[in-house]
Amino acid sequence: MTEIRRARPEDIPTIAAFTERTFDWGDYVADLLPGWLDASDGAVFVAVDDHDVPIAMARGTLLSPTEAWFHAARVHPDHRGKGIAGELALVLTGWASERGADVGRLLIEDWNEASHRQVAKTGMRPVARFHRAERAVGEASVRPEGNGGRRVARPVRTRLARSAEAPAAFASWSVGPLARRARNLFARGWSFRRLRDHDLVGAAKEETFWEIGSGWAIVRPSGASVEVGWVETRPDEAFGFLWGLVDLATETGREELVVWLPDERWLTRAAQQVGFETRGMQVYTIEL
Repeated sequence: MTEIRRARPEDIPTIAAFTERTFDWGDYVADLLPGWLDASDGAVFVAVDDHDVPIAMARGTLLSPTEAWFHAARVHPDHRGKGIAGELALVLTGWASERGADVGRLLIEDWNEASHRQVAKTGMRPVARFHRAERAVGEASVRPEGNGGRRVARPVRTRLARSAEAPAAFASWSVGPLARRARNLFARGWSFRRLRDHDLVGAAKEETFWEIGSGWAIVRPSGASVEVGWVETRPDEAFGFLWGLVDLATETGREELVVWLPDERWLTRAAQQVGFETRGMQVYTIEL
């Protein structure tokens, strides 16, 4: 068994060194790690060698009193294939269970076959597939939203929805195809948890709950992007609905629109017709 302990601030340079080339573009771990160590709703664990030097890490956080999210699992290249990731997973599930969570989840992109195999060994199972749909908007778009580069708004009304509309929106989604495909999950950043009607009420109070035509969405500005973590629409309205989101994002002056779409073919097809690029990802879950 590998020794595993909570990460400490002095571990940051070592972790940054072995994660700097995780992806072609680098990694986000080193930038976010200081904040993670200070957060009260999460924990970062590291596996260490005989000299107490970190050789792997993973993080868990509570998204609700009963739902945990696991991410940022990284293993030093010289120590892969030794089962360390699985040992870290056991520690994370134990940590989450002790704090009242009864389910844990994580997200893996379709292309990452090694990670799919690894999490399957820990007892996790795939429950829902999503597509991260991305599109440049406004001046950053190479596909102008109008003739000759001039923006022309689509004939889909967009307006802030009120808290009183939350029950109807939640009921519509709950009995529709998108909730079934999503297994009742919605995105906040790169994490997913169950949607409840009070989430829509909260979004209305934050002025991020929008009516798009006859559908609804949670739309949040985030840096240079606009992120949409939840949508409710229907097949005959999806094309106009997505154009409505493009118009709404353009009006904010930001450069990119990101929409998390449940794996429903008519919805992803409409997104591609509107100019989005999509990447498939799988949400895994384990009961604690």
